[in-house]
Amino acid sequence: MGEMNDVPQASERDALAARLHAAWERLSACDLPPEPRSRLQRQLIAVCDAAKAPGAGTAACQRRLDTFLTTLNGILDEKS
Repeated sequence: MGEMNDVPQASERDALAARLHAAWERLSACDLPPEPRSRLQRQLIAVCDAAKAPGAGTAACQRRLDTFLTTLNGILDEKS
């Protein structure tokens, strides 16, 4: 029974990892000035570090990533 409980957790972590990877790719593809790019990179590094911390919950990490993506989208909307 313990194995069945581990499967959704692994799936959630895989989904989070895929979203983090997509966020890095999206940020890399953005044409931003150095200062906002550096700030966003630091924010995304903080999200990644929080996800790797012992005892980190995937729900909290998803919320942090959602907040980062909202910030990134806001900056890109201002730019266009």
